[in-house]
Order: sequence, then C-alpha cells, then structure tokens
Amino acid sequence: LGGTVQINNPYVLANINGRRTPYSFQYLLNVQRELGRNTALEVGYIGSASRKLESMRAFNESIPGATGTVLDRAPYPEFGRIQEVDGSGKASYNSLGAKLQRRFSAGLTYLVGYTWSRSIDTASAIRNLGGDTLFPQNSYNLRAEKALSGFDTTHRAVTSILYELPAGRGRQFLNRGGVADAFLGGWQLGSILTLQTGFPVTVTSGVDRSNIGAGFDRPNYVAGQPVELSNPTTEGWFNTTAYVLQPFGAFGNVGRNTLISPGITQWDFSVLKDFHLPWENHSVQFRFEAFNFPNHPNLSAPDTSLSSVNYGKIRGTRTNMRELQFGLKYIF
Repeated sequence: LGGTVQINNPYVLANINGRRTPYSFQYLLNVQRELGRNTALEVGYIGSASRKLESMRAFNESIPGATGTVLDRAPYPEFGRIQEVDGSGKASYNSLGAKLQRRFSAGLTYLVGYTWSRSIDTASAIRNLGGDTLFPQNSYNLRAEKALSGFDTTHRAVTSILYELPAGRGRQFLNRGGVADAFLGGWQLGSILTLQTGFPVTVTSGVDRSNIGAGFDRPNYVAGQPVELSNPTTEGWFNTTAYVLQPFGAFGNVGRNTLISPGITQWDFSVLKDFHLPWENHSVQFRFEAFNFPNHPNLSAPDTSLSSVNYGKIRGTRTNMRELQFGLKYIF
C-alpha cells in the first residue's frame, strides 16, 4: 500500500541555529549597622542585567493589512505560523531593600523587610506568564514588547514575629510550676504579614484586528482618558473607555503590561504551647495556625480583553480564603 498525504500550510515549531547560552550580570551593595546588642539594620541595592534570554516569536508572521489573505502577506506563504524560540530576550532588575532583624532574646525575635524594585524585560517566559500573551503583538518589533515583567512587584513588605509570653516557670510572671505553669506558661505567638502591590497585566483586543492570523493584538489608547479609577470595584477595576479597538489591519498602540492588578495582603497567625509530661524529654505540643487570618479577599487580575463580556471586571481571587488548622504532636 502506498500513497501521499498533503498537508497545507503546516504549523511549524523551530529553534534558531547557533543560539547562545543566556547569561546574566548581578551586582549588589549592602550596608549593615548594629543597633544595640541583638538588633541589626541592613540596607542594600541589588541589580541584574540578563541577555540572550529564550523568547518566542512568530517567524512567518504576516504583514498587517485589510486586504488579501493572511498567507499572501506572509514571507513564506507555503507555511502556516512558524513558532520560533530564539535568544532575543532581554531583562533588567533593580531594587532597594531594607531589613531590620532581631535575634531571639528575652522571648522575642522579628524580621522586617521592605523591597522597592523594578523588573523590566521583553518577555517574562517562553510561554505566557501572568498578564503576558503567548506571542508578541508584532514579532518584527520586539522593542515594543519592552515593559514591566509579568512578575514585577514594585513594593513588597514582609514582617515575621515570634514572641514567647513572659509567663510560667523561669519567666517574669507566674514564675512557678504546677497547674499555673501547665496552662499559662510556655505559650508562643507567631505572625507573618505580607503586603505587596499587584502584578502587571496587558490589555488586549481579544480579536485579530491586525489581520495577521493570530489573536495577540493590543488596542489603541484614547488620548486624555485616565486609566485608573478613583474608586475601583470588582465590577470596574479600571476605566474601560480608555481603550478602543484599533483600525482593522493595524496594530494597536497600547504597550505590554501597562495595567497593575490588585495587590496582596496576607496575614498568617500561629499559637504554640508545649505541655511537659512527667517523664524526661517527653512533651505534647499543641499548635493552632490560621492562614489569611482576617479572611481578606486578594482579588485576581481583571479581565483585560476588550471582546470579553467581563471586560474590566474581576471574577475571582488569587489566594485562598481563611484556613484554620489545629495539631497535636507527641515529642519524646
């Protein structure tokens, strides 16, 4: 048996020959100052520059146009879309940070950290990440893709505290054994609070307005229209009238990752107590943990497709709601 199979305009996956290994330069400067016996303050700058990063583009992308077929305007009309992974990606990261840390002393230890940073790249991943699209809007103009990274977080603050209550045997209050120590002594409180700004997302047309056979177009910005709302809600997170579909057969002028999604507030809390048993090195540990203790809703990114019925709206959360758990552990 024999025969032939004709495949018209195949979708091709390609890797560029001689692609160089990605590389990165990193640089930092830290200054540390001791504040008292157990506390230290550290302030520093961290930066990096990365080149030859793996990036994906459409090698056989058609020229935008309102007339003719998509393949007629492609460099190689005998093929369909050619997905190419090359080393054209670039990235940079710069940050200023501060950290205040206290070593465990007198029943207290804490760590307070803050970072102000900016991460910029032409593609945050080979596949789409966060608010990024799978392909650039225009694979022949990767400079237009330079923007905030999909994982950029401009402000981030984290505080962790562990505190032993000063009550019970060997402590400032109720320094005695017996029933008082068994129930009131040896309690530990822990807390982790995280505050950060949201991740960038990209506003998209949602349809192939450029007429290149793909769906990664961005719309046009309406001059004079503010993007941010003074009182954003889940029914309207940004000013949807600030964007309009671009003319058919053309790319839009909106940049990549120009919107910021809602930030994250996360407070985790824990309580721990060791009950010592009459046998040497035997104890029972009680633990209570609360994740997202105040049950704060951390909203997901808004729908940024102009063609979606939920355009500009938020329909979910990015973190879990409050979770409580109890535990007992026998230690011997």
